[in-house]
Amino acid sequence: MEPHRQIHVAVLDTDIPCHRVYAQRGLYSSQFRSLLAAAAKRINKSQHKPRVFSVSAHVTAFDVVGDSLPPFEGLRVNPWSPTEKQSSGFPGPVDAILVTGAAAAVYDDLPWIPGLKSFLQKVHSGYPLVKIFGSCFGHQLIGEALLASDKVYTSKGRSFKVSVGLSPHGHEIGIHPIALNPAFISSFPPLARFSQQPFRMQLIHGDAVISSPESPDGREALLPEPWLNMGSSLRCPIQGLYQPGRVLTFQGHFEFDAFATAELCYKFADQFHWSPAVLASHLENIKRSTVPGKEEDDDSKAAAEAVLLFFAGEDQSVDSDLHPSS
Repeated sequence: MEPHRQIHVAVLDTDIPCHRVYAQRGLYSSQFRSLLAAAAKRINKSQHKPRVFSVSAHVTAFDVVGDSLPPFEGLRVNPWSPTEKQSSGFPGPVDAILVTGAAAAVYDDLPWIPGLKSFLQKVHSGYPLVKIFGSCFGHQLIGEALLASDKVYTSKGRSFKVSVGLSPHGHEIGIHPIALNPAFISSFPPLARFSQQPFRMQLIHGDAVISSPESPDGREALLPEPWLNMGSSLRCPIQGLYQPGRVLTFQGHFEFDAFATAELCYKFADQFHWSPAVLASHLENIKRSTVPGKEEDDDSKAAAEAVLLFFAGEDQSVDSDLHPSS
C-alpha cells in the first residue's frame, strides 16, 4: 500500500475577513484548509504527485491577534519517513507555519506583531524541518523578520539593504502580470508553464518588501543568497521570497478570488478616501479574472499546488522534466 503523508499546517490568523467574505467562507484559516485540501487532490491525480507518497493537509488554526501561537514543543524536530506512525485523532507535529494576510502593516504599533515576528525568527533559527509560508502581510512580516535589518548585503557587485514599507510604486490591486524568476520556477514543476507566460493571481497591497537601491530599470531586485525573488510586476519588483527548503512567500493571494478582493478593495477605498474613479479602476483590474459561468481565469490553483509541494519538501526533489499541469 502506498505511504500517505499528512502535512500538518499551523495557520496563523492575523485578521478577520471582510464581513461578507466571512459570512460565506469563514476565517482565513478555514479558507486555506479548503484550498490546500483541493490542491492535495489535484496533486495526487497529477504528474506532480510525490514519488514515494500521496499527500493531504491538516490545518490547525491559531488566533495570533488573540495571543495564540503554536507551542514550540509541537513543532517537527525529526524528519518524516513513510514508516512514521500517526494516530487517527492527532495530526502529528507541525510541519509548516502559514501566516495569513491582514489589513495591518508590519510597522503598525500593535501588541501581537512583535511576538509573531519573534516566533518566526525562533522557528526559522531553531526548527529547520518546519516550513514557513506567508501571504501578503505574511510575506511582508516574514521579510521583516528574516531579512530586513541595518545589514548591508552584497550581490552581483552591488550593495543593498532589505526593508518593508510603503511601496514606492503605490497600491497594486487586482490582476497584474507577474514575470516569474526562472530560478524560482525550476524548483516548482506546477509553475513550469510560466516560463513562457505571465503568472496571474489577485493582488491587493500598498506595502512591499523592498530591496534598495533599486536597479536602474526598477525590475531586478537583489536578495542575499541563497534567497530568491519569486518574480516581479511593473509595480512590485519583489513578488515573493524563497529560501529553498525553508521559506516561501507570495505578495499575492492564491486564497482570494475577485469577490474576496473586491470586498477588501471597498474597505481600502473607505480607509484611504479613494475617489469613485480610483475605486472603479481597481475594481476593473480585480474583475480581469472573472469569466461568466466558469471558474475564474487566474493561476491560484497552480500557486496552491506549489505551496503544498513546498510543505511536503518536494520543491527541490520532484523531477524537473515533468510536464506542466493543464
